[in-house]
Amino acid sequence: MSTKQINKAFELGKKDAEKALENKDEKGNCANSLDDIIHYHALKKRGDQRMMKHTYGSFVDAKRNGQFEEYNIHEDPWNKHYTMMN
Repeated sequence: MSTKQINKAFELGKKDAEKALENKDEKGNCANSLDDIIHYHALKKRGDQRMMKHTYGSFVDAKRNGQFEEYNIHEDPWNKHYTMMN
C-alpha cells in the first residue's frame, strides 16, 4: 500500500469511529452494540471479502437485514483468546 492509501484508510476509520460515537438512541445513549463492533472488527481483521464494500454503518445495516450471521466471540478461533473465558 502507498502512503496515500494508508492515510485514506486511517481517515475512513476515524470517520467511522466518530460516527459510531455520535449515534445515539432515543434516550441519548450510544446506540452501537459492542457485539456489532467486535463482529465488524473480526471480519475486517480476517480479511472477509464481504467487508470490502462496507463501512461500520453499512455493515450494521446489512447485518440487521440478515446479510451477516450472528457472531459469538467465544466460538471464534481468531478472537476467543481475547476473552476471559478461553
